[in-house]
Amino acid sequence: MSNFNQVWDSHTPNLASIVRDCQQLPSVRAIAYYIVLYNIGHAMPDPDQSCSALLIDKNVDVFATAICETMPRFSQAVIYSQLVYALSPSMQQVAENVIGLLSKLIGTQPTRLSLAHVEITNRLTSITATASLQSIALSTFQGQELETALVQRNASTLERIWIESTTPLALVALVRLSSQPLEVCTYPRLLHFVAQWSHGQRDPDGWQPPVNPFPRLKTLTCRGFFPYTLPVVLAECQTHLCHLDIELDAVFLAALDQANVLAKGAFAKLSYLSLSWLNHAHARPYNRNSLFYKSLDLCQNTHTLCLRWMKLANITQLVAKVQFPQMLHNLDMPFTMLNIDQAIAILCACPQALKANLSLADIGAGSGKGMPAPGLLMKYQNKYTGCAART
Repeated sequence: MSNFNQVWDSHTPNLASIVRDCQQLPSVRAIAYYIVLYNIGHAMPDPDQSCSALLIDKNVDVFATAICETMPRFSQAVIYSQLVYALSPSMQQVAENVIGLLSKLIGTQPTRLSLAHVEITNRLTSITATASLQSIALSTFQGQELETALVQRNASTLERIWIESTTPLALVALVRLSSQPLEVCTYPRLLHFVAQWSHGQRDPDGWQPPVNPFPRLKTLTCRGFFPYTLPVVLAECQTHLCHLDIELDAVFLAALDQANVLAKGAFAKLSYLSLSWLNHAHARPYNRNSLFYKSLDLCQNTHTLCLRWMKLANITQLVAKVQFPQMLHNLDMPFTMLNIDQAIAILCACPQALKANLSLADIGAGSGKGMPAPGLLMKYQNKYTGCAART
């Protein structure tokens, strides 16, 4: 902040002159801005008292021009804001002004924009009004009007959406244009949709998109409550989806079963499949073994299979009845607790796997953390070797 609150002239080095000294940097494609906000203490003068808004605004313009001249091909801007200590009210106003000025530093035509802990304001969205974003990443997304408008404004050009902390209702708002039931915001070029940590409950009586908003989707990740409970979204992605990572619950799974979305071989191009069982206080009981069968039906051409929180019953007998896909190279079963005999049974049923990540619940008395005693380890190694030789 203090750097921009100084008179910049040709005799004194400043941020703009330092950038220009780099001459041309045509290979630079991304620029990251990190704002660390902290309270400098009560003994120090409040910076807000000595800040000149006009001077700061002028210097930010000069710095932005230097960035564009030196790095003419940058198309990605990453803005990260971190609050270290609680700010006084006057410092909060300074912080808001600084974040507002950042809109000048992302360029006039960014194609990729990443905002981490930055509040989306009118000033920030106005600079991207004519942009054609291909990728947007938001550390938080609560479905507020400005942040929803920022994404929807670029719906026709977006190829990647990445959201870290959100809610099912906010994700539903992302594909809704108005109060009319058939007004859906479609993302015709979107290939990758990632929503991490979708907290909170769905609205059982709320609006749902009647058509698939993502007609070309290849990657779909949603951790937490899957927002689009109508089967149309997954059903119409079956022919082209390559990466599927979702958490299931009884209500959503029943809707998929009723529409036969999870039929054997339905996702022919799926190379990565991760299914988790959503654990929450009001979860209905469900036969996890049935979900295990469905997973194997889906992954006929899958290279990587990840199953979380399965709590399978009679695992040894279960895997003896199934056939893992021949193309499966990576098997990941975190938080599905197994004893060593069950783990061996799974490995014997999947000899083509090159890598396996299994969670062991009972490994016996060990001589080192996480390892069985040497004699017991040798016993299990011999057992697995003999089992693998028979497959």
